Amino acid sequence: MERAVIALCRLLFILVLGSFALGYVCRDRVGAAVFSRALSQRRGLSCSQPEVNVAASLNYVRLSPLHCQVSEGPVRAFETGVTHLRLLRLHVRSAELESATVDYQERDVSHVKAGQPDDISQRIAEQQLRRKLLGTMLDASEMYSVDAPSISVKTLTVMRAGRVQFVMHAFRKSLDGTWNRSQAEWVECPADASLELRTLDMRVVPGWGKLSAILAQGPRTHAQGMALRLEGRRLDGLKPRVVTELGPVMQPTNKLM
Repeated sequence: MERAVIALCRLLFILVLGSFALGYVCRDRVGAAVFSRALSQRRGLSCSQPEVNVAASLNYVRLSPLHCQVSEGPVRAFETGVTHLRLLRLHVRSAELESATVDYQERDVSHVKAGQPDDISQRIAEQQLRRKLLGTMLDASEMYSVDAPSISVKTLTVMRAGRVQFVMHAFRKSLDGTWNRSQAEWVECPADASLELRTLDMRVVPGWGKLSAILAQGPRTHAQGMALRLEGRRLDGLKPRVVTELGPVMQPTNKLM
């Protein structure tokens, strides 16, 4: 009896070891199957099947370009270039992308009450920049997540109902305390080539957002620009409100100790 139990245990050990070895050797296929199953379980998401390459260390995954259609939430569709995922205990810790395009649903912001604008802020509203930035803030607030991995994209194209609104360079998204923080080193505004945003920095939580940027006449001029700030409050309520400020860029001062 004991010999039979020992023999059975040895057989089970060989089978488990063999399964693990096969899974390791075929880790790309296993990873593709797992990735495909994970996507299929996401409600309202339909994606192309990418090629999945899993590193021998099992903590790094490379995905080929991906295209997805989304039927729920602020996003209509998105495309990614080559994506590099870094894993920690089988959880995605960070994602690095060469390029990505996100197409958002049309969003009406006419119900958002604006603070009393000055003349310059009014010109921003006339250029529709404020409306586009507010829509971006509303999207980010609605998509808030407490456990999303950090994301970096070299070139991120932001669209609204099929029309390009922004092209963000060196884009980064991360968790900063309780905030979801989005940053970009430089933002093109294709609808108005005379404008560009520098050092874009936006923080959001559900119903509240803060955005700061340097607004400059461009493209890529050496002009100092103006400090642009938006703060949205009660964004998830019936009477959301946004305050817009535009003023000179504050220069750091060196004080002698």
